[in-house]
Formats: sequence, C-alpha cells, structure tokens
Amino acid sequence: MVGRYNYTNAHPCLVQHAHRGAMEICFLAKGTQIYRVGRRDYVLRGGDMFVTFPDEKHSSGEAPQEKGVLYWILFTLPRKPARFLNCQPVDTRKLVAQLLAIPHRHFAGVPLLQTLLDEIMSAARSAGDPLRRVFINSKLVEFLLKFLECSRQQPKAALSRGINDLLRHIEAQIEEPLTVGELAERAALSVSRFKTRFKQEIGIPPAEYVLRCKISAAKKLLAQPGITVTDTAFRLSFSSSQYFATVFKRYTGQSPRACQRSLAKHAQAL
Repeated sequence: MVGRYNYTNAHPCLVQHAHRGAMEICFLAKGTQIYRVGRRDYVLRGGDMFVTFPDEKHSSGEAPQEKGVLYWILFTLPRKPARFLNCQPVDTRKLVAQLLAIPHRHFAGVPLLQTLLDEIMSAARSAGDPLRRVFINSKLVEFLLKFLECSRQQPKAALSRGINDLLRHIEAQIEEPLTVGELAERAALSVSRFKTRFKQEIGIPPAEYVLRCKISAAKKLLAQPGITVTDTAFRLSFSSSQYFATVFKRYTGQSPRACQRSLAKHAQAL
C-alpha cells in the first residue's frame, strides 16, 4: 500500500495503531510531523524518513497531523522463504533481514525516494499498461535499496551551534514579533542565506517555525485560567485576534476557543 497526503491545514492526531505483519516507511517531503513509538517522540522535518516495524504500535501522540506533504508505504514482509517483489526466496530472506536490521528508525532521505514514490503511484493509476506490475515491482525494489543505503549513510545530523542558539533565542523571546530580518541579523547572515540555511537544518522556513512556536506557547497560555483569546493573541504579538485564530486553526485543527474549552475540561478531570 502506498499513500500520500498534502495537508494545507492540521488534521486530528493519528491514533495509536499497528500494522499486522507490515513494515511502514514514511517520507516527509515538506513540513514537520511528530511520531510516537513507546514513550519516545520523533520530530520529522522536510526530507526525513521514519520507520515502524511489523506489529509495532505508533501514533502522533497528542500532536496533530500537521500541514505538509507526507508519503507512506506499507510492505507485508514474508515470514518464511517466499518470493517478494519478484525476488527469489534466497534474496528475499537477505532483503527482509536487512530491512529489519536498519540501525535507526529516523534518518535523512534523498529526493530520489520521493521521485520513486511518485512514479509508483503514477504507474498504479495506469490500468491499461500491460507491464504495469513489472514496472512497479522494479521501482519498489529500487526504493528499498535506496532506503537501506540512506539508513546507513544519512544519519540525522546535529544542529549547528548557530542555529541551535537561535532556536533557544526564539523560545526565550517568543512573545516578541521576531521578524526573519532580525533573526538573520542575529545569525550574521544575509536574509536569503539565512532562509536557506535554516530550512536545510530545520526543514521548514524560519517564519513558519516562529509561528509554530507561537502556537505552542499559545496552548500553554490558553490553559491558564482567566486569560482570553484576545489576550493571548496580543501577548504573542499577533496583529489581531482574528489572524491569531486563523493561524491557530491551521496548525492545530481547532479554534483557540475550542482548544481552551478542551484544556479546561481536561484540567477539571484531573
């Protein structure tokens, strides 16, 4: 099974589930997404890959499925010697062993993986092509081989010291306007170079990152008794409560007032 979503707004959180006998490989082409396995959260940014193994429970925790472009592909792995994607049983055994032994579940991908997924999905819609299955199988094998290569060669790099310091500054000054120009100046880079560098390391543009941080801070403020949506909007330097509400719903899937009611109900239940 191969799928793709292109969300322009946040969607409800992904509830905990597992895929019986199937390995799931996700490729986040654009945006940010959180996945939870056990008690650990993994933060995916544009270009990242994420893997869950057969029968492994996973979800997005309390986080919504955020706006962005994400591909996923599910492989039901053979449990005993058998042909798989037209590979002989002896080769299938080696391939499955490699897939189940990848060193990390979260690592950087390469653009070719998205290209292959697009080609597979396009071929799946070409019902009149007599060689469709042959083409899809060949592309799936190519995808898995490139995936295995990335799992060994593309570990998630640590953030540079400059970007790491800047993220701490954004968090500390989240109630301020925080323009891209000011952030670029603080990073001692031109605006264009700063935007490129920031997106390379974080996966999303700096302005979007600031908005996400403001929405995260807004949730904490809305949980406080007595604070209004308007108070929250202006405290976080939004130009109006209407604009704040629009951005909030885009990233969380609900209005600030609905979120506030939900947080109050949760607090009463504790």
